[in-house]
This record gives sequence, C-alpha cells and structure tokens, in this order.
Amino acid sequence: MLLPGVAMAQLTGAPVPPGTARGDLASVILNIINYVLAIVGVVALAYLIYGGFRYITSGGNDTVIEEAKNVIINAVIGIVIIGVAAALVNFVVRAVGGGVPAGAI
Repeated sequence: MLLPGVAMAQLTGAPVPPGTARGDLASVILNIINYVLAIVGVVALAYLIYGGFRYITSGGNDTVIEEAKNVIINAVIGIVIIGVAAALVNFVVRAVGGGVPAGAI
C-alpha cells in the first residue's frame, strides 16, 4: 500500500552531488579557509606529539631536552595562533559578509 506512494515521489530539484559547495562565495571561501586551518592545526598537533616523544626519549641528554622543549613551546604557540586566526576569520566573514548563515560553518 505504501509502495505506490513512494514510487511516485518526485524530486523538487536536482540533487546536489556530495562534496560540492553550497551557498554564496563568502561561505565557500570561509569553508576553504576553515579546512586549511584545520589541516594546519593537525600539523601543529603532530609537532606537539613529536616534541613530547623527543622529550620522553631524550635519555637525559640536555641538548635533546632543550630541543624538545623548543618544539613543544613552538607547537603550542602555533596552536594558539591557529585558534585565534580561525576565530578572527569566522568573525570577520560573518560581520562583513552578513550572508553566511550560522550553521554553514
């Protein structure tokens, strides 16, 4: 009884292929910037893990410990900068663009 109703259903428009961008230019640019910032954040997190690994496996060698501390400090600074950049870009695009809906990000 339900099959004829389902079979006669019509699409209201052409379906959007998966992985394509929707919306205006501001939302597309914002999505690209957010993806790039996410990738850079993953790289910074990998450096943080690398620095921790170097610190743990230093074996008491003072030069290796200092290098590992520098890597960890630089990775944390990078993560903070990436977070501030993401917040700033999202704020500016929403404030200036105005056409980007809140759920699009």
